[in-house]
Amino acid sequence: MNNGSPSAYLLWAILSCVFLVFLMLHLWAYDRFNCLKWGAGRQPGAFKRVMTYSYLATVPLLVVFSIAMTFLKFSEGYFILPSGEIIPKPLSLWGHKNRHWLLPLYFLLSIAWSLELVTHLEELTFWLFLLHQGPGKREWFYSWEFRTWCIGSTVAVLGMPLTTLVTRRTIETCQVYIFLVGSCAGTTTTLCFLYVLFRFPSFIKHVKAGGAEPDVVVRLATFYQLNLVRVIFRFLFTIPLLVIAIDAFQRPPRIDINTFALDFLLMVGGIGCFVSSGITLLIFFPRSFTHEAGYKAKMNTPQTSGKTASTTFPNRSDHQRSGGQSSKTALAMELPPISAGTPHHYPSQTDFETGYRSQGDSVSQFPYSRESLDSPLSPGYESDAESEAYTSHTMPTPSPRATGEPSYSSTTQPDSRWGQQDLIEPMDRNAQNIRHNIRATTSLPARPRPPLRTTRSSLHIHPYVLHFTSPIDLVDLPSHERRIRYPEP
Repeated sequence: MNNGSPSAYLLWAILSCVFLVFLMLHLWAYDRFNCLKWGAGRQPGAFKRVMTYSYLATVPLLVVFSIAMTFLKFSEGYFILPSGEIIPKPLSLWGHKNRHWLLPLYFLLSIAWSLELVTHLEELTFWLFLLHQGPGKREWFYSWEFRTWCIGSTVAVLGMPLTTLVTRRTIETCQVYIFLVGSCAGTTTTLCFLYVLFRFPSFIKHVKAGGAEPDVVVRLATFYQLNLVRVIFRFLFTIPLLVIAIDAFQRPPRIDINTFALDFLLMVGGIGCFVSSGITLLIFFPRSFTHEAGYKAKMNTPQTSGKTASTTFPNRSDHQRSGGQSSKTALAMELPPISAGTPHHYPSQTDFETGYRSQGDSVSQFPYSRESLDSPLSPGYESDAESEAYTSHTMPTPSPRATGEPSYSSTTQPDSRWGQQDLIEPMDRNAQNIRHNIRATTSLPARPRPPLRTTRSSLHIHPYVLHFTSPIDLVDLPSHERRIRYPEP
């Protein structure tokens, strides 16, 4: 067997080294290598450790194999046929010293490929586990998907090295059998993953309607896009190597004697292997650039929605430069002018939903709408600095006096250098009514809003999904949902 040129394995060596550097940089930015610790993860255990270390062990094994094969290939060089054609030296013509290293390298390749099959099989069965959820919430470690992964992983870990061991007598065809067995298993796993991709859009809609956090929905949507790309590169990895293996058993072979075709398929297979492994790294250890930038999802809950609306006081220097007009302008933009004889009507929950307020027997447009405030249907993001600022600068809480006029008490008082005249200049009768309206509005008790999403579909969302980060970082089920055995769907 020709077994490829030195240039093809040189590309494998370059890609493996680049991927190893990317792996180190990604894990450092992810959590400073804390994920490599023995007790890492929200639910540390044997499963978490097996998945983490089996995936990470694949990369150095591929690096050693590709670099060593490149060195051996360039050491042996090329061979000139009687017809004048120059081809890489066949394995049968290699020196005894270099030929002695082939079998250990083939064992490294088979072990690395078996660990790679374990990784992709786990992800396939885990997504099938989530897609097949019904009213009864099962636990991953008692599901048929987990048993399928255990059986398949055992077969892969034992089968790939056993293939190398059985074919060690004929070293020229040993790599062909490794390509054949590994490519068949990898192609089958990738074909089954097409079913997951087909069901994934509806699964994301179901999770979104069930009330999952925005970060979870965004992460699932991102994983869906990454899996679309990864499936393409998975086929680019397994199908070319499968074609090489099948062609080697034909008499006479067509691709093995064609140097360009053989190198092209080997290079495409190497690109597909390392690109798909890089995408797997992004899925198993996902980074959140939103959280790294100091932001977190801000969702309205019955507790947070009942907070009193805050009033922003103008800066003293700005107030002096504007000649006292900044306060009036800011207040005038907050609420429309109310005449002295008009009875006050304070906004209610219905006003925010409809966008209108009533004045006596007439109805006029209210300047605020529910969507302009913190709507539960359009969550935003708040930074840590904003959260700390909100805590340190609490809005004064009104408390009624004996005379009925609202007063203010707060754990954080305004700056003592600010006088009453600095905050609000003497105004006309209309401005005084606006000021009184603001005080009276803030003295109203807060009305809690209804829950965010009280649909029945939230009852069918698995806790693994509600707190999802990656397919290998799981959390325990709540105590009231944990059973010894869970019903199969």
